[in-house]
Amino acid sequence: MIRDGLLYILQTPLFRVRNKKETIYCYDDNERQKALAKLGKAAEITRFKGLGEISPDEFSFMIGPDMCLDHVEYEEGKGVTELLAFYMGKNTPDRQDFIIENLREDVDKQVQVA
Repeated sequence: MIRDGLLYILQTPLFRVRNKKETIYCYDDNERQKALAKLGKAAEITRFKGLGEISPDEFSFMIGPDMCLDHVEYEEGKGVTELLAFYMGKNTPDRQDFIIENLREDVDKQVQVA
């Protein structure tokens, strides 16, 4: 699957912004700001730290034509075992370095690493 380019990772939202009538899932701070503008400053904001914080009922709303997927690309010379260990292993500092090095410039300005 990886070698054939068939593996994707589902992006989960960072924020849920909601009022009594509507819920908007946001994948970055810019989307969160737009959702607040639409729903009003009194809207409730939830920050998700990971997939485990999203309920199964909510998760079902994230699957569909508008879902955000990241393509997992195979690099020649790297084994599949190494690739899977990177995405699923216990190498948090390596993943953090990868994320920091590959941030888009527009997001980079908002991120502060402690």
